[in-house]
Amino acid sequence: MSKHNGVSMSQVNDQLSVIFQGDIVLETLAILNTDLLEYIQTHRITLVILDLSAIVVLDLTEFKALHNITLMIKLMGAETIFIGFNPGMVAFLISADADVSGINTASGLEDIDRVLKHLKGSE
Repeated sequence: MSKHNGVSMSQVNDQLSVIFQGDIVLETLAILNTDLLEYIQTHRITLVILDLSAIVVLDLTEFKALHNITLMIKLMGAETIFIGFNPGMVAFLISADADVSGINTASGLEDIDRVLKHLKGSE
C-alpha cells in the first residue's frame, strides 16, 4: 500500500488504517491529506483508523491539522476513529483547550466495533 515519510497506510475491505510511525511533520500531513482524500474517493473507504500509538508528543498545531483532516474525511462520507492517544497527549490537549469535537476514539483495534455501533446509533 502507500507509505509517506513516517506514515503507512493499509486497506482491509472498506477500512483504511493510517499508522504514524514517528514524529508528525506538518508538511507530511499536508501531502498525506491530499493523498488520503483521493484514496478515500477512489477506493470507497467508509472508515479511516488513525493510529497514533507510536507518537510520544503531539503539539496543538499538529492536532489541529489532524482534526481538520478528520473533518475533510467526514465530508467525503467516511468516519474516522483515532487509536493510541497516550495519557500525556490527552492531558495536554484538554489543558490547551483544544477543540476535540467530532473526534472519535477507541482504546485499541479491539474496541473499534463498539465505537462504530455507537456512531451508527445501535448502542
